[in-house]
Amino acid sequence: MIKKWLLSNLIGIIITTFVLIMTFGLVYSLATKNKITTRPEGVQFRSGPGRNYHALSALKRGSSLIIMKRAHGWYQVRRTDNEKVGWVASWVAESRTLNKATPLSEATIVLDPGHGGDPNKKYQGFPGDTGSISTDGKHFEKTYTLRTARHMRKALEHTGARVLMTRDSDTLIPLLHIPRLAEKYKADAQISIHFDHSNNENSSTTATGISQYYYHKNGQALTKSLHDSLNSLPLKNRGMDTAQYVVLNNVTRPATLLELGYINNHSDFKHIRTARYQKEIATAIVRGLTTYTKNTTEMK
Repeated sequence: MIKKWLLSNLIGIIITTFVLIMTFGLVYSLATKNKITTRPEGVQFRSGPGRNYHALSALKRGSSLIIMKRAHGWYQVRRTDNEKVGWVASWVAESRTLNKATPLSEATIVLDPGHGGDPNKKYQGFPGDTGSISTDGKHFEKTYTLRTARHMRKALEHTGARVLMTRDSDTLIPLLHIPRLAEKYKADAQISIHFDHSNNENSSTTATGISQYYYHKNGQALTKSLHDSLNSLPLKNRGMDTAQYVVLNNVTRPATLLELGYINNHSDFKHIRTARYQKEIATAIVRGLTTYTKNTTEMK
């Protein structure tokens, strides 16, 4: 009799079961969508949405948090163990690769590979810009700024830092638009990558080396840390100075511009064009940013 009833009501039973499963899944999803469990050890629980806010505590791995608000990549959360409210960097709290939170892992770094695009095309109303050109006319600055930035991004991502790029292809970002990314995500550092060029007829032998620039005072400590770390490169460090470049004076976040060798110097270009040199730059940048964030971050 039961078997007969089941057979006669099979469609209804299937539909009811399906509805119950879907309802349970929806309820579970709604109940857990705003909950996270920290993965790394020592996630910093801060008083505000940024690395420079006061550190209230360091969370143990596996801490349960309820998300209350989101702001430029940071979560305002409530701890389930003591109901305290604070902020955590979302990419740190949810990282599947980071073992322990560090000052650098909490940082948002914007990399700005200089120039880009085809000069015969327009990008948001502006023609593409190759940047400086090698003495043989075959190699463009835009190519090597992007290659170097990609090596830098890879090295920085290994540290757990959040890395954003103003461009990741052969396109042009108008100068006044470049700072927008750093402003939007409250970046801890905006690093513009360039290769120098001298108009001197003897530039292939006389103009050589690397330089670092900043404009606003809040970029001085960042530039100094990178200046010190870049001393490890095989090219002479010509030093750091202030410069009123558009990408520096139109941003409120700490910003620096790096000239990493003369592209129209034969000797410099032998380094610039190699992946080895680009990786050396990336390693030096990580080292400099590690020092900079350590010196400017309160940790529990």
